[in-house]
Amino acid sequence: MVVGQNLFSNRHFQWVDMPSPGPAQFEALASVLGMPETIIENCLNPDYLPHIESYESTRFVIMRMPEPYSDSKADTVQELTTKVAIFINDGKVYTVHRIAQLDCLTRIAKVLDEVQKAGKADEISANNLLGLLFEEMADGFENPLTQLEASMEQFEENIFNHKRSKALLKEGYYIKRKASAYRKVLKYSIDILTKLAAKQELWQDSRDKLERNLFYADDVFENTQGLLNLHLSIASQRTNEASFRTNEIMRVLTVLTIFFLPLNFIAGVFGMNFTHIPGLQNEWGFWLSMGLMLVISLALFLYIAVKGWLSPVETNQNLRK
Repeated sequence: MVVGQNLFSNRHFQWVDMPSPGPAQFEALASVLGMPETIIENCLNPDYLPHIESYESTRFVIMRMPEPYSDSKADTVQELTTKVAIFINDGKVYTVHRIAQLDCLTRIAKVLDEVQKAGKADEISANNLLGLLFEEMADGFENPLTQLEASMEQFEENIFNHKRSKALLKEGYYIKRKASAYRKVLKYSIDILTKLAAKQELWQDSRDKLERNLFYADDVFENTQGLLNLHLSIASQRTNEASFRTNEIMRVLTVLTIFFLPLNFIAGVFGMNFTHIPGLQNEWGFWLSMGLMLVISLALFLYIAVKGWLSPVETNQNLRK
């Protein structure tokens, strides 16, 4: 006998919930379903993405619900969502998950309880229960995606306000990772619905919600990717501008050095402590040396002007604009 919580039953099927099952429950469930115990244990493997499989007369669906208590730094499928394994066999539906109590399952149980009180319990089938599970899953992603979109808009505002923060790039990285994780889960969940629905109208509302959420996740992912590229481009532009300013300063210093090098050379030669230096006794020696320095300076100025070294570089001006 499978140990679990009986959440609903009618003449069509019985729904048994098994939170955090142990080895004895795995063994009992495998015996009832006629499946190897390893397959059931693997269904709770945290790396599994949503999918559907069949084993003889048992059909089982792996769904991923939004994690109710995920950390703000969570950015993987395993951290952002929790897995629910659904086994359908011979009028029995078993839901297996690792969380002690899932709010989405509690809400579904309340809905079915109200239907039962209204005397319409026999109208509920296993497919209806599966549809309610998908609807809860689709609704559950709306709030996390809304918060993620708000985070993306704040990230965009920080970039355009030129907010300087070491954590800015990491912030965009987390947003992108979360959006990517949600995309995967939603895409595989839509594929499951497509395979399960015998008719196009079956679970159409859930499919529409999932596709809308997938659109939001894609939009956040693509926008964040663009914003990250923009942030890197702005950072690169700032680096180029800083490099340009440094080069401008070095250019001015180099031009000034060109002027003073020959003048320092002349002053150094005539400043040597020798007794006999040409022009030392000449009364016009000082003015001749000054004239020579002036001629050299004018010649250097003309040379620099012809080369255009004094003109600002046009491309660098465009960078500053």
